Amino acid sequence: MIKRFLIISLIVLFVYVGFLSFKLYVGASGSGLGPAVENVQSEAHKVYSFSFSKYATSGKKELEIEGDTANILAKIVTLNNVIAKAYADDNPVTITSDEGVFDKSTSTVHLANNVVATTQEGARLITNKLDIHPTEKSMDTEDKISVKKDNIDVDGQGARGDSQLKKVQFHKNVTVVIQSDDPKSNVPTVITCDGPLDLHYEQNIAHFNKNVVATDHRGKLTADHMDVFYDKVTRRVDHIVATGNVVITTPEGNATYADDVTYLAKEGRVIMGGSTEAVYFPGTNPEAGGVMIPGEK
Repeated sequence: MIKRFLIISLIVLFVYVGFLSFKLYVGASGSGLGPAVENVQSEAHKVYSFSFSKYATSGKKELEIEGDTANILAKIVTLNNVIAKAYADDNPVTITSDEGVFDKSTSTVHLANNVVATTQEGARLITNKLDIHPTEKSMDTEDKISVKKDNIDVDGQGARGDSQLKKVQFHKNVTVVIQSDDPKSNVPTVITCDGPLDLHYEQNIAHFNKNVVATDHRGKLTADHMDVFYDKVTRRVDHIVATGNVVITTPEGNATYADDVTYLAKEGRVIMGGSTEAVYFPGTNPEAGGVMIPGEK
């Protein structure tokens, strides 16, 4: 009797152990959830190298962008260590940034942190945020921005330009520094305005608007509007046209008022237009006092 009881107990124990083993096998191996979850988690944290090129209907390349991302298949791709090239006339502008977002549906690129754009002609743009619109062949920002080319440095708040930085409009709070190579004075010419400033690098023209103030070692000129025309070879000022409430002040304090002023740099001649008035302090010589000319060497 006791022997029979022991045999039955052993059979029940073996059956129970076998059932537990089968359940564990089905849960861990048969369903495959354990290893699969681990693989999905590891894939989610994997960083991929992303590269994309966009072409116009004509077949010309409009945009190249590459960077590091963890969501390579998403419609909105978040990027790190971004290198982008915006094309116009087959000449790319190379743009780098720490971070970026690429919208596949519109091909718009939003760059942020340490954004630097460099053209083949040597122009250099620096800002903290920049949007690239490859179809429109344009770039824009509402952040502070600096553009440096040749001997001209421009700082402003917000700007929009073409992909080659041949034409840039600075929206407001603009400061332009024209470096001098005059052996008599290394003081640069500084021109400020409320904005906008339209700068046409290819046409060598700068249009300053609202509260224009230009200073150098000769004195100061203020006007409502000022157009500066550069010589395309020497990059020096060719002539200047200032209009609206023009005031020219010399270091001696002498002042000349006019509706408009045209300065011909090669001739060294100033032409006053409209109503004019001159104020000179006693003991100064108007001929010797001179007139301040922005950008003239």
